[in-house]
Amino acid sequence: MLLAHYGERAIFAADRPFLPRGVMTIMQRLSLLQRRFSPLEERLITAVREVLPPQVQSIFDAQVAAISLVQRHPLWTEIAFYCRRNGKVDWSGVPMFPRTGEFRFAKVRFTVERRPYKATLTCIGGHIFDFAIAPSPKVTAFAEWDTGVSARMLFDPLTVDSGRPPEPIPALWREFITRRPPPSGWTFHDAGTAYRTTFDEGEFLVLAEREGDEFILHRIEPAASILFYMKSHDGTPGSIGGTIDDIFRETEK
Repeated sequence: MLLAHYGERAIFAADRPFLPRGVMTIMQRLSLLQRRFSPLEERLITAVREVLPPQVQSIFDAQVAAISLVQRHPLWTEIAFYCRRNGKVDWSGVPMFPRTGEFRFAKVRFTVERRPYKATLTCIGGHIFDFAIAPSPKVTAFAEWDTGVSARMLFDPLTVDSGRPPEPIPALWREFITRRPPPSGWTFHDAGTAYRTTFDEGEFLVLAEREGDEFILHRIEPAASILFYMKSHDGTPGSIGGTIDDIFRETEK
């Protein structure tokens, strides 16, 4: 399942967390009804806060305090934050970052039971928006982290820049889109329009999409030299065995 890549992106229905090995107590279920953040989200927010300069930290704190709704992808690979008032998203009156474009704000690396995870916090419209996490952290949402957590700020949110940093487009795709226009119903993306999404298999860049239900993907992390194809928005990315042309010939049948 993909989030749209501009504006206030699609809200996923909140999903229930699980303890390691799939066990979840009734008290833990109830706790998510009575608190804004799960233990996972609290730890991620704290890890980001600790690496921010004071002038960034004060704005970050105000935005975190304003969050009134947390929505989670079914696998918890994307966790979105909203300030809702009177039934709609409304960040008015909350301190905003000068940088208003969509950008990757901070990255956190942590391990649970010796399994490594990476979480990237994205900002949009001058405020924090979502964590993209790989692999799925759902089964460890209530677990303690191992030692050795690392975090860093990726882009300065105080820089007045409404643009979005270009994405790393693989040479194979750059060459392909120079010689072939998009087939009917397809949208091809370049460095300025490609966007990121996260699955249990890793973090991917969407290179092409067909009416929101078929996708050509490039895996950023763990890095892969091949491209991936996903037949539906709720499917699983699979490596392209032949050429990119083969995919489009098949979809045009």
